Amino acid sequence: MLKLNKFKKIFFLVLYYGIACRLPNISFPGGKVYNWFRILCLKKIIKIGDGCRIMAGVYIGDGNDIEIGNNCNINEGVRLDNVKIGNNVMIARESVFLGKMHEFKNISIPMIEQGIKGKKFTIIEDDVWIGIRTIVMPGITIKKGSIIAAGAVLTKDTSTNGIYGGIPARLIKERE
Repeated sequence: MLKLNKFKKIFFLVLYYGIACRLPNISFPGGKVYNWFRILCLKKIIKIGDGCRIMAGVYIGDGNDIEIGNNCNINEGVRLDNVKIGNNVMIARESVFLGKMHEFKNISIPMIEQGIKGKKFTIIEDDVWIGIRTIVMPGITIKKGSIIAAGAVLTKDTSTNGIYGGIPARLIKERE
């Protein structure tokens, strides 16, 4: 049974990356059908809620350690790695969520041979808006109601209803 599930996951990964991921977005004529097909494939690979819109070119790696809640909108070219996304989350194009970092402490060994530090899980709570081309470092928690401005590099957890921007991202103001 375990082998069958693994084969099924590999089949849908190939189907997702080979066809579904390359179909036009929801704004294209017939786009709702393309989105439905993308979601159908993704539900066989990852845990994903209802009412989501997943655009073309969203990268999920092998699908391990990725979870998407209800009513989320994930735009083109987003890269997800070790991330749990809550409900009602909007992620703009080409945003990147890192799930791990390279080891680099020993200067006598090339960094490429030092391996990877342990995986860190990023959590995006409910009702979050992440702007275009944002980078989120591993292990960050983006609290409920947060907004991350376009182009920000988020290196620390956010506060509830905080608006963050810059490199590294800093609190700009609180939503009222």
